Amino acid sequence: MLPVHERLAELFTLSRRRQLTAAEETEQQQCLQINATYCYEMARLQNEILLAEQTADLQWHQDICAQMFELRVTGRVSKRPK
Repeated sequence: MLPVHERLAELFTLSRRRQLTAAEETEQQQCLQINATYCYEMARLQNEILLAEQTADLQWHQDICAQMFELRVTGRVSKRPK
């Protein structure tokens, strides 16, 4: 879990007790955007890993696994080799 997910949960909990401040609402929207990007990237990598498995491309599979690890740890994936 990334820190952004923890903050999003915290903001959600706060919103159930009281109205969020304007700054908190802005932060919540930023967290939601980051989460959407994270989910999109993870889904893309999961689809790519399926293709790598179906084509028996071990090197590609290993590269994608490394990218998935990086995404889980940092929240982003560095440039992919072409």
